[in-house]
Amino acid sequence: MSRNTLLLQAIALPLFALSTVAQSTGSYGISDGKAPIFQRPDIVIESKKIDRVEVLENFFTKYDSPLKGNAKTFVEVADKYGMDYKLLPAISCMESSCAKHLIVDSYNPFGWGIYGKNAIYFKNYDEAIETVGKGIAERYINRGFDSVAKIAPIYTPPNSRNWGNGVNYFISKINEEEVKL
Repeated sequence: MSRNTLLLQAIALPLFALSTVAQSTGSYGISDGKAPIFQRPDIVIESKKIDRVEVLENFFTKYDSPLKGNAKTFVEVADKYGMDYKLLPAISCMESSCAKHLIVDSYNPFGWGIYGKNAIYFKNYDEAIETVGKGIAERYINRGFDSVAKIAPIYTPPNSRNWGNGVNYFISKINEEEVKL
């Protein structure tokens, strides 16, 4: 086959397949969130919008966390700074058992700036989420440290392997809550 024929097939085949599906189902692959995107007697592919706030509320409820009421802030901050919405909640659970064990009145479930006798205090959890989200974006993610494995050695050098495993564990628990919805 000539190169031009292969190129034409590569372009036309997906369009032909989409057209065939559209003719048989009346759908061009755009879902209204209720109906399957494509329908065939043997295959159904559905789209589903995940309510991330509800996922985090369910997750924090499971761990009896005082952060449940801040689920929306976690999602908004993650979107604002371009990070996975599961990262900050997972860090808070690793650092403070989901905000159940932290310095009194610090509102710092992240262990942010806590070392030796030093500690950072926040007015409330929303301020902590915003400040730490911005800090992680600027100090880690925007500099290429964009995974738990890359963040761990910097965030908590003496215990990076255990910390990373713990954060990933809590991310997996949030993933489980996504699946339930």
